[in-house]
Amino acid sequence: MIPETISQEVTGIIFDIDHFAVHDGPGIRSVIYFKGCPLRCLWCHSPESLERRPEPVYIKEKCKSCISCAGEGCPYGAQSICGRTVSVNEIVDEILSQRTFFVSSGGGVTFSGGEPLFQPEFITAILRKLHKEGIHTITETSMMCDADVIKDIYEFTDTFYCDVKMIDPVKHKLYTGHDNITILSNIKMLSKLRDRQGIVLRIPLIPGYTDAADDIAKVYRFAGEAGLSEIHLLPYNPSAPAKYEWLSIEYKPGIMERQSSEYLDALITAAPAGLNIKII
Repeated sequence: MIPETISQEVTGIIFDIDHFAVHDGPGIRSVIYFKGCPLRCLWCHSPESLERRPEPVYIKEKCKSCISCAGEGCPYGAQSICGRTVSVNEIVDEILSQRTFFVSSGGGVTFSGGEPLFQPEFITAILRKLHKEGIHTITETSMMCDADVIKDIYEFTDTFYCDVKMIDPVKHKLYTGHDNITILSNIKMLSKLRDRQGIVLRIPLIPGYTDAADDIAKVYRFAGEAGLSEIHLLPYNPSAPAKYEWLSIEYKPGIMERQSSEYLDALITAAPAGLNIKII
């Protein structure tokens, strides 16, 4: 368990802060992207977030092939370092500078990644401070963490966005590097701790991997077992492969397309009564 009193010198590694975001929860939000993730999903949309350390990024499309390369100082943004170390107070101060926009729009802060809970002391310290300030928070997480991390933060997070890739543990391990026993157990535990409130299950729809009707039906059944009713379906975003080129790594799934609106409608129609399904 993380102690109630945490040093103000606690630091973490993030790779981006997106202010004025409108697609990551209600209202106008600031999204903090954490570096590092315990999973290795084949389709990860943010490969630059996987390692919990700063790393070089090269964007070929921005390169002007200068005779004298400036390297990480490239004025065109072709080369840079992804990831920086920041303190809890730095993050909190920057977030509080946006308070006016949060209040006027009903917004707040969303923690994403990577995996925010992969840096437990850092995220816990931030959440506690923002909770005292009355800032609405969303933690977007795979729930692949020690159960004690969930117990440390559940009272300080307004809403949890819990990603559920698939229910089958064998397929989950094949496609993400880990089975989902810990993930599903943590979700059920969180549901009990929060009396089933403030928890949204989110399913990334990856063609040929997670979007089969039978796999989605299993997630629906799991939601019922956990006492949860709100589910977000996240259609495939075909922009992911470009980021893999930045890091000179292969995007193994290859070229895929977003699901059709007809198929998405069918997934909603197939949901049992009592579930609230949204396309995000």
